[in-house]
Amino acid sequence: MKEASVLNSFAWHDGQDSLILGQRPDGSIAHISEVSRGAACGCVCPGCGAPLVARKGEVQHHHFGHQGTEDGRPCKTGPETALHKFAKEVLERNLHLFLPTLDLSDGQERWVGFEGKSYQFDSAVLENRLEGIVPDVIVRKGSRDLIVEFAVTHECGPAKIAQIAEMDISAIEVDLSKLPRDISRKDLEDAILDAAPRKWLHNPKLRDGQAELEFRQRRRQEARSQRALALASAYRTALNNIRSARNSSLAVGRIHADGLDRAIGHEVPGSGCFMAPPADWQAVILADVIEIVLSGHQSPITVKAALWKLRQRRWINPRFSRLSEADAHEIKSAVSEFDLPAGAILTWAAILSRLSILVPVLGDRWILHPMIISQVYATRSANKLK
Repeated sequence: MKEASVLNSFAWHDGQDSLILGQRPDGSIAHISEVSRGAACGCVCPGCGAPLVARKGEVQHHHFGHQGTEDGRPCKTGPETALHKFAKEVLERNLHLFLPTLDLSDGQERWVGFEGKSYQFDSAVLENRLEGIVPDVIVRKGSRDLIVEFAVTHECGPAKIAQIAEMDISAIEVDLSKLPRDISRKDLEDAILDAAPRKWLHNPKLRDGQAELEFRQRRRQEARSQRALALASAYRTALNNIRSARNSSLAVGRIHADGLDRAIGHEVPGSGCFMAPPADWQAVILADVIEIVLSGHQSPITVKAALWKLRQRRWINPRFSRLSEADAHEIKSAVSEFDLPAGAILTWAAILSRLSILVPVLGDRWILHPMIISQVYATRSANKLK
């Protein structure tokens, strides 16, 4: 099979380079459907200037062939140059163009400076040198200019885009690289003016958009900081209340009876997020796991399951149960003893791992240490004999 062409799909058909646009004697571009068959088409190649033959048979697809070349294949620049010239000609004649939406996003909010729509212009200037660059087309509306670039085989390069930005002139690029070779003249015009993908290369309004997004970001940060200060104050109050509260859970007594006093009552960062003292919520989590293990089943401690158990008892303070990581970070900056409920459980489990009460298995999962299981069995058996 013939090696892939360096040209795009517009210049490629059934494994062969193809040309469907030719240049008339007056310099205008003709679609293959508009000319007479054979040399009577009177067209030349827009790329190299060679005479063309309009091949419009019953078997092969209609295309222009180069006179005097093997199989009439086009030169490498012909299809690209033809499409460029045709696009400029279409825009100059119609003076309207669909402009893409001009917007920016910072991941949280979106600024829109211009909603995509068709725009009518007053005039067009083709290939006019402008401070060292030659834009494909400059269209004008009143005193405002818009540079229009057409991408056929290559997008506009970074150096040219940087120069456009330095001149601070609005510019868009219309991507014609994926047009089918057998496209009709009407569909080709529609693609150029409205349908083909297009993007902004530069627009002075983007500075306003960036400034607006930065303003909104600062406003969000200020609001988050104010909210964090209020939450930090509430957390200090909650933590003091927890420190003075008495244990009320029966699970605390069960843990004491099993000889595991050292496993509960650890004040960890985030203890103020709970509506019960550390001994209570830690005992509830651990005691349930012990009972399941003693019944012959394996039941790991997980943060997710522990949180669910504490929420069922309504032991997690609602003010701290659904905080974002950003809010938590702000509160932690003000109160070093703060952490989210999940973080509090993780820290407690890590302490029990160092005490050889729990054994970490996968991620945020822990199982009872075998020695602890044996100890609980022995303690309970001894208590029965008393």
